[in-house]
Amino acid sequence: MPGATTTAKKRVVRLAVKQARQSLVRAARNQITRNEMKSLIKQFMVMVQSGNAEKAAKLFPKVVSAIDKGFKKNLIHRNNAARKKSLVQRALTKVQKEGGAPKVEKVKVEKPKAVKAAKKTAKKA
Repeated sequence: MPGATTTAKKRVVRLAVKQARQSLVRAARNQITRNEMKSLIKQFMVMVQSGNAEKAAKLFPKVVSAIDKGFKKNLIHRNNAARKKSLVQRALTKVQKEGGAPKVEKVKVEKPKAVKAAKKTAKKA
């Protein structure tokens, strides 16, 4: 019965090779959808940051559609898709209300005193 085990082994190997090939094709297809979704979100956010409400409003349906496609194809979780759509909607609403770019406040972060003291002692040594 050595011949039977050899053919079974070849069958498993052939199946594994085919599955590996299929997974590469699927990964490439998924990457296209994922990149499109991410790039549309980035373009939209750049428009919002620049205060261009009209162009952002025109791009909004495409962004939401791309996020929905990503969810439909199991690239992102349902809650992640909802969070992204909410973020995009809030940004659009804010830029439309303000009539310009949302103001981003810069916060100066102070280092703890222990870190400052350690740096001073390191410089002295």
